[in-house]
Amino acid sequence: MEMKCGRRDFMRGGAAFFVAAGLGNAVFGKDAGPARLRVGILSDIHIVDKDGTRENCVAVDMFEKALRHFRDVKVDAVLIAGDMADGGLSNELLAVGDAWRRVFPGGKRPDGAKVEKVFVAGNHDFEGWRYASARKKLKTTQEVQARAIGWKGNRVKFWKEAFDEEYAPMFVKDVKGYQFVGVHFGEFDRKGAVAAFLEAHKAELAGSKPFFYTQHYHPKATCSAPWVWGQDSGNSTAALKAFPNAVAFTGHSHTPLTDDRTLWRGAFTSVGTASLKYLIPFGGRENSRIFGAKDVGTQQMPYLACKDGHHGQVMTVYDDRLVLERRDFENDMSAGPDWVVPLPAGASSFEERAKSAPAPQFPAGAEVKVREVAGQNRKGDAVRQVAVTFPNVRGLDGGARAFDFEVRVEARDVDREKTWMTKRVYSPHYYWAPECDDETVTCLFALSELPMPNGRLAPERGVAYRFVVSPANCFGRHGSAIRSKECKA
Repeated sequence: MEMKCGRRDFMRGGAAFFVAAGLGNAVFGKDAGPARLRVGILSDIHIVDKDGTRENCVAVDMFEKALRHFRDVKVDAVLIAGDMADGGLSNELLAVGDAWRRVFPGGKRPDGAKVEKVFVAGNHDFEGWRYASARKKLKTTQEVQARAIGWKGNRVKFWKEAFDEEYAPMFVKDVKGYQFVGVHFGEFDRKGAVAAFLEAHKAELAGSKPFFYTQHYHPKATCSAPWVWGQDSGNSTAALKAFPNAVAFTGHSHTPLTDDRTLWRGAFTSVGTASLKYLIPFGGRENSRIFGAKDVGTQQMPYLACKDGHHGQVMTVYDDRLVLERRDFENDMSAGPDWVVPLPAGASSFEERAKSAPAPQFPAGAEVKVREVAGQNRKGDAVRQVAVTFPNVRGLDGGARAFDFEVRVEARDVDREKTWMTKRVYSPHYYWAPECDDETVTCLFALSELPMPNGRLAPERGVAYRFVVSPANCFGRHGSAIRSKECKA
């Protein structure tokens, strides 16, 4: 299989990631028993009706690529946590069904084994026709009635046509003795609806054996909380707390799977499913922005759009654990070491995981290089800038991979030393497989942001500064810092 970065698959033969994630420290041997179930997991594939035909929809190729991988590793089911149709148009949903039948004709793998669909609708599936991009394609009320999936009874009609199954607002499916609960968009925020449904199926779901739950929005205050956007009202969290064996898979936020906080364990287990279409990093970095907020444009670097970020997962279920491979479909590689979740379920808070997660470390001899350049800020204004460049920490030596980097300006002002400014920055492809990420990272400062001469004292008695860089994991734990040579203002 061709790999864009020209390197072997980093994960195969790599260590499974469970100690660093704070998920326990059990060592699983070959005597743990056979795999009981394998599931391909996707979300937010966002198929786009480009020209009014289901044959030419955009993003189908990447979806089929993911399905072929799932076929090749012999999954028993494919779970999609919503937003299949970007504009909520019938051709988009029908194109999803067409792709499914091309890869799994008759709903089966090449060896004849059945592959179950566990698909739920997201906001784009049912409401996308109301969004600006789709409204341009729906000129009349008649077109809305004919093409909008979310228009009155259309969801029942188009779901059956796309997937050869009846539409139900909530459902339970059995896959090789494991139960899957699906809740479509609009249902999980109805007060008490999820709790009532789970209670009605308690006989099937209760116990130590895991069951798998999916909806589009993240259950409130679970994976990536409280920082991530796109959480639900809290109804599903309250309902799932009664089932410690529940494992929820949800999407909507597009949070990259290279962020270990997207796996949460508390009263139940909650896993973010990222996006197959594009990824959305957290804001607060020099090369990111807060999704949905107005970009003030003061940063010196453009934000990472992550249009080449395509993530999914393969879950393998054993009697004593779940193994989640995080897949980078852009490069046909694993996005990082497998997440291993011990069974039966046990709580592990973000705070506990932060204490056990190892800090990334620069290699010996790593240096910070500084140069002045003529550049542009995010607004496109011409700016004299200082480029601070340093080695990436990709974890290829078996150590921890850096999630981001802190770049601090330490200034000497007459007889005092102080922190002048601090920025954080992602590596350019931190969301790709480790071996495909860039070897170096750059953080830009405007020259006007840095200490300036005071105009009175001689340089040796006046302002000087240096850059201090440290790698950090997603929980904010820092490795040892490296420093640049002293710069004169």
